[in-house]
Amino acid sequence: MIKRITWLFLLICILQTVGAQSGNGVPYPKVEKGYIELKDGRILRGQYIYSPEFDKIRIMAANESFVLDASEVVRITKRKPKADRVGVESDFEEDIAPIKNYFIFSELGILPGNPDNINKMPLIFHTSVNYKFLEKLSAGAGVGVEFYKETYLPVTINGIYRFNNNRVAPFAMLQAGYQIPVEGSRTKVANVYPAGYYVDYSSSFWPGPSVSYDMDLKAKGGILLNPSLGIMWQTRSNVSFTFSAGYRFHRLRYHNKEKAYDLNVDYNRLSLKLGLIF
Repeated sequence: MIKRITWLFLLICILQTVGAQSGNGVPYPKVEKGYIELKDGRILRGQYIYSPEFDKIRIMAANESFVLDASEVVRITKRKPKADRVGVESDFEEDIAPIKNYFIFSELGILPGNPDNINKMPLIFHTSVNYKFLEKLSAGAGVGVEFYKETYLPVTINGIYRFNNNRVAPFAMLQAGYQIPVEGSRTKVANVYPAGYYVDYSSSFWPGPSVSYDMDLKAKGGILLNPSLGIMWQTRSNVSFTFSAGYRFHRLRYHNKEKAYDLNVDYNRLSLKLGLIF
């Protein structure tokens, strides 16, 4: 019985001590997260904790930890406050890491066209190495693969302009280059002869119009141009996903050396592409 009374007395003493340390009902400071706006105009995103007397605050942001007077804090919010002073920059302005000076931009897409076209929706893939030489402007060069009647290797240069540095940002891109054929041509030319015309391969007069598919053409490649607009979404791991839509023009050239025949095939298509920047 005496032991039970002794343990009960000790428990009451401990609870009273904890209650006294908590400041008579005032919650003890704990680590929290949020946006801390300071009097000097900075907006820091990170963790913070007040001192027991609530006169100091420790801020842990951008891999740094420092202590300030609590009077230096204007406000703390869970959502990022907008800067209301011109020329004020935040240490965590966009809550994302800046884009690296060198980055790889890969895109996979299709070129929708008229449903009456033979190639209704060619598949395209491009990847490029880019360099950011201005805050929002980058340029680079790359290669890819595109599938029409033949398979082509596009060699391109491109410029990318990002309209802002937010996590979700619109961008404009201009791509230009040359299509290099990587396989033999599958394109033939149909020669239509009028009725009664003497055709060598038949050695006779044909009573009606006739068609000859005996002219093989060699793929020579051609130029391409693709301006587009899109949206770029950057993750916390500094990898960005993109979606873009634009206009694609390219001209594929074909040639028959024996008959000195040239054929140009123009593509005017809508380009729809998904991309990855890392």
